[in-house]
Amino acid sequence: MSEKFIPNLKNLLMIMVPAFLLVVLQYRIWFDDSGVIATRSLQHSISALHQDNEVQRSENESLLAEVMDLRAGTSILEEKAREELGLVREGETFILFVDPEPAE
Repeated sequence: MSEKFIPNLKNLLMIMVPAFLLVVLQYRIWFDDSGVIATRSLQHSISALHQDNEVQRSENESLLAEVMDLRAGTSILEEKAREELGLVREGETFILFVDPEPAE
């Protein structure tokens, strides 16, 4: 009886060991820190960071253009003072139009 048991055990081990190794390798491929899921997550994060960088680059270029205009002349400086601070020149009249609040 032990002679029949040994070949069956060999066959079982020959099937189970590769199956176990396959399961371990599949786990590492899909769920490990360097696996497919983690890689896709990192790629998504990188894509989001690239988009944020593009927005920041655009804002930086706009601000740089504004700084260059401020350094180049006084017309932009006067425009900023009038728009943001409400400044007027001597002899000018400041008129503020206010929209009436809607009646309920």
